[in-house]
Amino acid sequence: MEKAITYKKYVKANLRLEELIDVVDDNTPLDDPLAKEFLRISDIIEEYESIHYSMEDPRQ
Repeated sequence: MEKAITYKKYVKANLRLEELIDVVDDNTPLDDPLAKEFLRISDIIEEYESIHYSMEDPRQ
């Protein structure tokens, strides 16, 4: 199991995601290296935000 995502890694992932948004789109094949990187970076961001910015159900 990998260590928790650091803030530094989270910021770096966000910056890289902004670069990839202009390159990767719905027509990019999933086996393309940039598409794979896009998905990895998205996972890093999602994991960090789920820990540090979790959204709790307001009905509870």
